[in-house]
Order: sequence, then C-alpha cells, then structure tokens
Amino acid sequence: MGAIVNTVLVVCFMIVGQALTMTSPGLQQRLQDLDTFIQTLMTCESRPVVGLTVSVVKDGQTIFAKGYGQRDLETGQAVDNRTLFGVGSISKSFTSALLASILGEREDVSWDTVLTDILGPSFRFRDQFRTKEVTLRDLLTHKTGLENQVIAITTGQDIDRSELARRIRYYRQVYPFRTFWYYNNPLYTLAGHVAEKLTGKSYEALLRERILQPLGMDDTVYLADALEDEGFSDLAQAYMTYNTTGHFEPYSQENFRTLKLHLPAGGVVSNALDMARYMKFHLSGGRDAAGRAVVPEDTLRQTYEADFISPRVNTLDKLEPDWPVEAGTTQGYGLGWFAGTYRGYRRVQHSGFVAGYASLLSLYPAASGGVYTSVNGPYTPGVASDVHEIIHGLVGDILTGKDHWLNATTACTYPEPWWTRPEPNGTVLPEISDNFPRDKRDYEGVYGNHATGNLTISLNATDDKLYFSLGLIGRGLVLPTDSANRILLRSQGPLAYISIIVADVGQRDGKVFSLSLQNEPPGPAALFERGLKMTDPDPTEPQWDDCVSGSPERGSSSKAFAILVFLAYVYCFI
Repeated sequence: MGAIVNTVLVVCFMIVGQALTMTSPGLQQRLQDLDTFIQTLMTCESRPVVGLTVSVVKDGQTIFAKGYGQRDLETGQAVDNRTLFGVGSISKSFTSALLASILGEREDVSWDTVLTDILGPSFRFRDQFRTKEVTLRDLLTHKTGLENQVIAITTGQDIDRSELARRIRYYRQVYPFRTFWYYNNPLYTLAGHVAEKLTGKSYEALLRERILQPLGMDDTVYLADALEDEGFSDLAQAYMTYNTTGHFEPYSQENFRTLKLHLPAGGVVSNALDMARYMKFHLSGGRDAAGRAVVPEDTLRQTYEADFISPRVNTLDKLEPDWPVEAGTTQGYGLGWFAGTYRGYRRVQHSGFVAGYASLLSLYPAASGGVYTSVNGPYTPGVASDVHEIIHGLVGDILTGKDHWLNATTACTYPEPWWTRPEPNGTVLPEISDNFPRDKRDYEGVYGNHATGNLTISLNATDDKLYFSLGLIGRGLVLPTDSANRILLRSQGPLAYISIIVADVGQRDGKVFSLSLQNEPPGPAALFERGLKMTDPDPTEPQWDDCVSGSPERGSSSKAFAILVFLAYVYCFI
C-alpha cells in the first residue's frame, strides 16, 4: 500500500512540475518570440521556404506545434500542425527503435548477432569475410564499407526486401569493412528485412503495431501509400527549384514509388503533433503517454550512443570555432542517430531528405526536450539545412536556458557573418553532339546489372530518337556527346530533378557491349552489360577460395579487426 501511495505522490509531483514548466512566464515569452522569429525567417529572400512545420517538446509536454507557409502553392492551402511531410532518413531511427523493441523480448539475438544467424546460410555478401562477420550493429552504424547504390535507389527497383537481401551479395566495396563510416541506405532496408525475418511479419505491419499505434501516432503513414490513397488529404506538396530565386516546380508523386522498398531507410510520413509524440517516446526512455514501456529502455538507449566516428566529426584543422558559441559538435553515429553536443549539452539528432522534403529532429536528453522541423521546398543545397539549423539552434537555447546567439538579422544571413559556405564544385558535363558516332540501332538492347536490374535502350520509330528505361521511374532521352565513348541519359518525367546521368560506352568486338553509369563519388560506377540476365553468374564476383576468403574464423577475428581499424586510423590521421 505504501508503495502505491509513493507512486501516486511521484506522479502528482511530476504533473505539478510539468504544469509549472508549462506556465512559466519566461518560457511562454520565449515561445512567443520563437513564433515571431520563425515568421520573420519565412520572409528572408535568401532562403525562400514554401512551407514549414515545427514541434517542440519539454518535460513530457508538447509546448509548441505550428505550421507556416503553404502546403500547396496551387491551392494556397496553409501548413498547420496536422500537415504531413516526408521525414526522410529520420525513418532510420524508427527502424532502430523497432528492432530495439524486438531484441528486447529475445535472448537469442542482439545488436551484435551475425546476420547469417538470422537470415540463414544462403545469405551472403560479396566476400566471405563480411559474410561471417557483419552484424546488425554494422548495418545500423554504416560501417560495412559497401556501396550505397544511389542509381538503384533513385530510379527504384520493383523487388521485395527478400530479393534485395539476395542481391546484397553483388554490392561492391568502397572502404574496407569497419574502417570508415560510409552512409548506406539499402543496408537500412536490409535491417528492416531482419525485423521481418525475426517476427514473420512485414515491416509495415511491425512498425505500426509496435511503435506507431502504442504512441498514438495515428496520422503517421508511409510515403509509397500516397499513390494508392489519393495522395493523402493532408500531405504537403513538395517543390524543387534549380536556384534560390528560381521558379518552384512540384515534385511528382511518382517519386514515392522508390520508397515502397526502402521504407525502413526513408519512407515515413508524419506531422508536427505525431513527431512530438515520437520525441517524447525517446525522451521518456521508450514509454508511451501513459507511462507504459513500449521499448525496453536499456536496448533503446544503445541506439543513441556513438558507435563509429563519422566524417561529420570536427577536425583540428583550426583551433578557433566557426561560431561564437559551441553550436554543435558531432561525435559519431549510433544506431540511426548522430550523437554530439550543443553548447555543452548532449544532443542526438538525424536529418532527412526525400522526394523534395527536408527534415531535422534533435533531442536534448538532459534538458528533457526536443525539436522537429520539416519543409516541403524548395529542395536546393544549403537552403533547407540552414532553416533547420537556425530554428534548432534557437530552440536548443530555449530548452537549455541559454541566451540566443542568433537574431532576426543573422538568421537571414546565416551562416554568414561567421562562415562563408564554399561554392559547390559543379560537375563539368560533356558537350552534347549533333550526331551519334555510330548507328543508333547499335545502342538498342537490354543491359543487366546484378545488383540494380535492367537498363533498356530503344529507338522510337516515330521521332527517330533513342530512349532509356531504368527501374520504376527512370525514363528519358539518350543523347550523343563530343566523346565517341560517352553518352548522356537525360531524365524526363518524375526523375527530372536528376537531369543528366553520364554513361561510358564499353565495346567488345567493335560493338556496344556495356554502359557504365557514373555514380555519386566515391561510389563505383554501375556497370550494365548487354544481354546479362539476373540468373547469370557474375563474372566480377570473387571466388571464395581467393585471398579474400582467407580471413580467420569468427572466434579469432578480433585481432584482424583491430589491425584493420589501426591501419585506417593511421591512414586517415597521419
């Protein structure tokens, strides 16, 4: 009985404490100032934002949730706190939370369980070493060193997650295993498939059953479902532009097709109110609004801990910081979260960019607070990131009780006057030629890639032009260049925001044999070979009896890993 009374008293004190926080005149004034600040920020000519949604939580309460700007320029509809935005790679934290829920119930698997123990002996990577050693933790911390397959993600693949798991064996190495942090979206999709294998249920059903429904996130949906649900009535239209002052063009919802497969990596759609519930879930140690445990706290807590140093970590190139305060230091990457600090407070956060939406979520555990923001355009380098950083900096000051270092003037010039963003290195594309160096029919055919799928080139008899088809949404014209061995794939339709893909032409016996599509550096080019079928053996795949397979057995591999990591450390920091 005494324990019950004590519990009731604790709950009462918690409620009173929250009420005091909510009614604090100082906090209320700062939130009013925040509202005014954001309205001013929306008018900055240097960063035109179409629509913005914001939510802030503190001490278990939603203290701010509001929309700004327009969710649709054509209809003039305004953004509110129920307007849906794609959260992009913040979805990765949903995947790690889901896995934490599953692992917390089981004693036979953990973050460090080798994947073949879950996916079975038929699952494999390109080399035997990774196959025997890669764990669930390696997937979630981006340290496999495998290629990101940007072209496959962008154009979409009409496969399920089981088939993706099979095709992982064809993913090539960019960096040696566990030696360098290298972001990888498909392997987060693979992590979602691990959840499916552990439970026998689809990722879609698992996320709703274990995370969304218990938290009351009833408005949260999946981006690919918009294609079957009339676009969702509350979904913000996303926009792109080619410069900060250019015409805004709406993104086609056909871009959402690619997220049906890659939901675990970037396909969640939510609003300010639901994301406030999600932040409170994390800040309360994995509990719902009623205090019931949704995910075991110990397992969930591990997702925030920096496991691997990421390239975002500040280097010692100079001793003086860019900003007048310690405005954010990234220490490394955990399981779906970047771990760092802000003005002396621990901060965990993740950004998200998908189909024209840009988002950021930041948690301050010691301050028991968090902030979420999302915009629907324009999708231009720097603009969306600046808006998020400015608002998150201001809210971070409110949550931690600090004086603001940003104001209405510096918000519009940010990151100046402290730092000038270097001009992006523009890719120099080959000049388009008037004619192909060979008969157009020589390029016709189906070119296969074991990991990505098929690329088809065909000649249209009506206009005598070559067209390409790649994946779910990759469509467009094939154009000649001033180089005899290089062509351009100019996208049309939903993929128009990726205007040009450069392809090198490979020959065999004087005939076009392959097309090598340039990828996002440092990833290798995607090689498509004429007539290759997905059932054909991969001639570039190493045999397991080569030197790669000479890795030690699992029990004795820790020394080898230590040597690899040491060599990488010496190489990177020499």
